Amino acid sequence: MNDPEFLRAFHESTLSSGDFRHLGHLRLAWLVLRRHSLEDALQIVSLGIRQYANSKGAGGMYNETLTQFWIRIVNHAIQAHPSAQEFEQFIDTFPILLDKQLPFHHWRRETLGGSRARSNWLEPDWRPLLF
Repeated sequence: MNDPEFLRAFHESTLSSGDFRHLGHLRLAWLVLRRHSLEDALQIVSLGIRQYANSKGAGGMYNETLTQFWIRIVNHAIQAHPSAQEFEQFIDTFPILLDKQLPFHHWRRETLGGSRARSNWLEPDWRPLLF
């Protein structure tokens, strides 16, 4: 599925849950950040994921802290390598983004699993973000 089809399916909530796992979240962040500032992308992606999750009956799965972490780290990677024109090229350059354990380098599991992290951005409680 090309980028416009992916975005359309996401916004229309016709994107299958299988196509919107970790890699799909990264792709969404990358696509939005290529067109918008970090501040705008934080709002656009967060709202979009909440709406998508609600449409799939998974609204309780949403986590604001995790969402913002991934948007911020994707933005950091884009700034480091802005020439990637394709998402696959971007991921090939930054395969560490595929590691779903990265947030746990900065937050305790209990923190990220809590209701405050689900509804608000929480600063790291273990190691600070360096970006």
